[in-house]
Amino acid sequence: MKKIIINAVTQIKRIAVIENGEVAELHMEAASGLPVPGSIYKGRVKRVLPGMQAAFVDIGSTKNGFIHRDDLLSYQQSRLSIEEKKGMSISSFVQEGEELIVQIVKEETDSKGARLTGMLSIPGSRLVFLPNASHIGVSKKMSRNEKEKWRLYGQSLVRGEDGLIFRTSCAGQPEEEIEAEFRGLIERHRHVENLAEQKEAPALLHDEADYLNKLIRDYGYDKRLEIVIDEGAEFRRLLMLAKPFPSLQRKIILYSGKENIFSYYGAETAWEKAVRPHIWLKNGGSLRIDHTEAMAVIDVNTDKFTGKESRRDTVLQTNLQASEEIAKQLRLRNISGMIVIDFITMDEQEDQKQVEEALKRALQADRVTTVIHGFTRMGVFEMTRKKERQSLHHALTEPCGVCRESGRVLSAQTVANQAEIALREYRYMDAEAIWIEATAEVLYHLKGLNNENLQQLESKLSFAIFLTEFREKQAVPTFTIRHIGSVEDIQQRMKR
Repeated sequence: MKKIIINAVTQIKRIAVIENGEVAELHMEAASGLPVPGSIYKGRVKRVLPGMQAAFVDIGSTKNGFIHRDDLLSYQQSRLSIEEKKGMSISSFVQEGEELIVQIVKEETDSKGARLTGMLSIPGSRLVFLPNASHIGVSKKMSRNEKEKWRLYGQSLVRGEDGLIFRTSCAGQPEEEIEAEFRGLIERHRHVENLAEQKEAPALLHDEADYLNKLIRDYGYDKRLEIVIDEGAEFRRLLMLAKPFPSLQRKIILYSGKENIFSYYGAETAWEKAVRPHIWLKNGGSLRIDHTEAMAVIDVNTDKFTGKESRRDTVLQTNLQASEEIAKQLRLRNISGMIVIDFITMDEQEDQKQVEEALKRALQADRVTTVIHGFTRMGVFEMTRKKERQSLHHALTEPCGVCRESGRVLSAQTVANQAEIALREYRYMDAEAIWIEATAEVLYHLKGLNNENLQQLESKLSFAIFLTEFREKQAVPTFTIRHIGSVEDIQQRMKR
């Protein structure tokens, strides 16, 4: 049985995927206004850099997007040989001022614009439609017979230079359902093309930021799934989006309990632990996860585990257990990009092979593509995980000004969301009002534009909320509940 728990009553929407009673994935959706992976734009080329074989494209965001020569549609569709194209400058394929239809591959960061591609992909629950790609792909997780079956079927479906990828969820499914989804994806692509003809660059043609739409698309066919959501309007929208999946629609539940939904289903503890760098293993060993600008680094230690036999056995058992936990944490925290793992040193190649195979098996539960590169000559383990969006660590934290950005702290928006969750725990109390003291940035997010969020909170919770800034400057975003009582009592206390 699989459950998806959605905490939608706060500004930040939180999602937990629970498998076999354990939290397997955590996601958050905050209205950042920044382009997200999968979104499609009509952009205008601002600069072409032959030295980098890349171009900067204005897509209407705070930073220009970045596209490499090899990701241009004009480059891919060129009739020249690969050898001829590789020797040519990007200027032969794109010019400044030119309009391009591009898709976000990697989202914008503090220092870089979004990574773009001109080779679009239109994902569905079981298929990915690839306009202009001339490629039929099948999930590596399928059996050999299934792969051949779907590859042949794909060749009968696509026309011209279009392509198609069959996801693992296609296995054992009727062809008529697959074809119906394929036709739907073609229609979505036509809609994007029609919008591109109507709109001036820069313009958004397809927004991938709707978390409920993406959730239904990714999980719509999962017959083991149950979805629980705690907000009425979003519950009704979810039911509407799930209309094509009647069996799923019947298993969408509106949560109305007094306790915070994440606490009730045991996801709040996992959420709090997901930004901690230190993780204990069952045998007393531990992991340490650190993030740099370029990669994630995971260090494995024996710590409290001393073993009962040889040192070799102690090290191997710790590394094997670490492999399973690392796979879980990569998925749970959505750690992507380059990943370096410093396992405890193993002298025997046989032991290294066991650890590598254990990690590969554990990663099979991950829907996101991973590539194993193995142990280097220095003994560290290298792998990559496809980056679809920010890791939970970067989404929940911000650079720390106190330590001159050498570390990170919870962001003001994250702390404001924690305050909102804390307020909702008092929604059935008898007292008239609550007084919260917080840093200025946290108050900004709690109040919302023109105090809209504060007014909505007071209306939903049926008590008055007083917000004041800390009198003494705080080093990091924080809040505290100063007092709970009558409106008159709190107003008097605030005057002191």
